[in-house]
Amino acid sequence: MMRRVPRRVLSEPLVHFAVLGLVFFALHAALAPGRGEALAVDGERVRATELALARRLGHDPTPAEIAAALRIELDEQRLYREALALGLERDDPIVRRRLIQKLRFVHEDLADPGEPDDAALLAVRDADPARYTTPARHALTQVFAARERHADPQAAAQALLQRLQAGVEPTSLGDLCVHGQRFGERPAAAYAGIFGAKFAAALSDMSPGTWSIAPSELGWHVVRIDSISPPVLPELATLRPRLRADWEATRRDASSEAALAELRARYPATLIDVPPAMATALAEQGL
Repeated sequence: MMRRVPRRVLSEPLVHFAVLGLVFFALHAALAPGRGEALAVDGERVRATELALARRLGHDPTPAEIAAALRIELDEQRLYREALALGLERDDPIVRRRLIQKLRFVHEDLADPGEPDDAALLAVRDADPARYTTPARHALTQVFAARERHADPQAAAQALLQRLQAGVEPTSLGDLCVHGQRFGERPAAAYAGIFGAKFAAALSDMSPGTWSIAPSELGWHVVRIDSISPPVLPELATLRPRLRADWEATRRDASSEAALAELRARYPATLIDVPPAMATALAEQGL
């Protein structure tokens, strides 16, 4: 026979707290999705994702683009479920996005911090040398034919070119340019910022010491390349801080991707009434 609980016990605040805790735990266990429960991807979900993606991109998305968007949605669901399973919401009562973000940070923090040696850093550099190469730099002299000063500024530039080729001093020719006539060594991107992309692109076809013409947003220019510094892949000592940051970022990304791969296996996606082309695209995304 069950004994009655004394009234004084029922009135204790600690008992109330314990009972409330048990109720919360039971509700969480009942309402939280199962860790092994499959994620449904049906035709309706595919169409909703397609419409949302079309509005964002401004064109009809391809199956591959839709599949990529669905993969992101499903991975976020997986991260959300795992966050709930780990109880992350109990110590930080925030919205779904923050839970997902929090779990991503957890996954990144699982990366072995380690300490990269010189060989590891050089491997990062040499895997993508273009990323770390200092671009070529050009020093030049330019004589300007302003668009607003000439009916045909290109023809005016051609006339200037002939005089310069005949040996006339450049300082005595051309229209005033607010940017000046002589430029020290700069990368093409710097010239693009001053005169525009067409001017910068024309520099790559010019030979040092000879006069050529190039268009800009301001008019036409007669240009002489005075010197060129070729592209340089810097030594390890120069790149060390940047390479270390990239090495650490790669480790964090790898740790996060490994955790997501495990979650994809734990929370598989079930395809329901999905067209074959879309099913193939989803399979290629590794859902």
